Amino acid sequence: MKMDNKEQLKKLMEEKDFSLLMINSMNEEQIDTLYNWGLKMFGLGQSVISDIDDIKLDGRLICLEDGTYWEVDEFEAYTADMWSFGDKVLVVDDEMYKLDDMEKVSVSQTYF
Repeated sequence: MKMDNKEQLKKLMEEKDFSLLMINSMNEEQIDTLYNWGLKMFGLGQSVISDIDDIKLDGRLICLEDGTYWEVDEFEAYTADMWSFGDKVLVVDDEMYKLDDMEKVSVSQTYF
């Protein structure tokens, strides 16, 4: 059985922090927002290096060979649309860099 985000927070946080933030009185949207923010903060500073598997939606979605999907900022999609299958990229803190020429676009990881 899958644990909901409130239960995940309760498992991850110290009881005093859980209580201090009054998570029991939050609605589901607030809990989901806090949980997702926590995941984002955890991921900062971590990196992904992979090859591009596919570029879709005129550069708005980049699929990497490691199985991750990245949504490209709409104002930078034209740059990503010029990239190709097999290009090696590095993702750090919501920036994706094409390693052979160090072009970059702003991205956020998305899940399907």
